[in-house]
Amino acid sequence: MTQTQINWKNLNQKISKYFSVGEVTKGDGRRIPKSGSDIESNILKLAIKLDKIRKEWGSAIVVTSWYRPPEVNRAVGGSSNSQHLYGRAVDIHPTNPGSLIKFQTWLDQHWFGALGYGAARGFVHLDMRNGKGWRSGGQKCPRWNY
Repeated sequence: MTQTQINWKNLNQKISKYFSVGEVTKGDGRRIPKSGSDIESNILKLAIKLDKIRKEWGSAIVVTSWYRPPEVNRAVGGSSNSQHLYGRAVDIHPTNPGSLIKFQTWLDQHWFGALGYGAARGFVHLDMRNGKGWRSGGQKCPRWNY
């Protein structure tokens, strides 16, 4: 999917094999990225990485938070330097909540971007700071607990 082909108002439109506009925006018009922006590009890059995770995990993944512009980020109590602000972060969990700890541990092994251990709060945070992501190799980016 290219940036110019996305109708960000169509919640059902796919932005990748497994993920849709609605998962990025949560139906909130404030979360629609500017067309052609770096944020839009980051969202699409992350969607490709999430497709790989979804395929290897073998079942659906639920997105609880993706792109958050400043006003939304403040409203949810996000960090002032959150990667969600740039479309480079996502909070996710598997469809089977009983497998969240296993999912988090599995992601920790294969995700080289930053990872927030949020299983106790119902999600895992992934972000692509420093351009790292799924099985990208090298030194892993920071890990932290929520």
